[in-house]
Amino acid sequence: MSWDVFIMRFPPEARAMDEIAEDWDPPSLGRGRDIRTVLAEVLPGIEYSQSGWGDYEGPGFSISTPVNEADDAPVAGVSLFIHGDSEAAAHAALAVADELKARAFDTGSGDFLTSDSAQSAFSAWRAYRDRVLDQRVP
Repeated sequence: MSWDVFIMRFPPEARAMDEIAEDWDPPSLGRGRDIRTVLAEVLPGIEYSQSGWGDYEGPGFSISTPVNEADDAPVAGVSLFIHGDSEAAAHAALAVADELKARAFDTGSGDFLTSDSAQSAFSAWRAYRDRVLDQRVP
């Protein structure tokens, strides 16, 4: 079970997803090679498979991210699938968004992540994960 965070250049005035027009066309974050370069800078040691999935092992957490666009292809968004228990994961997600000059959206809470909300959003996801996993144990 992962904590899923999407990074895009969401309209800065939007405080919630329902404030974004249905016909909104997200601007590019950069080309495939640019995104992989940024991820390598923010997540040192990230490794990419031939399929384009990047895997990063952080202190107490891991991030998987599909960045399989061609080097020169525009990338509108980056998905981060985060596993683990370390609150450093929230900082990593925000660092990626900041470096891409974008915003991070927490699919679990349905809110944008900010430096003020990231820790509580991660803690809420972790509590939800633990409840779900506890219910699966016989």
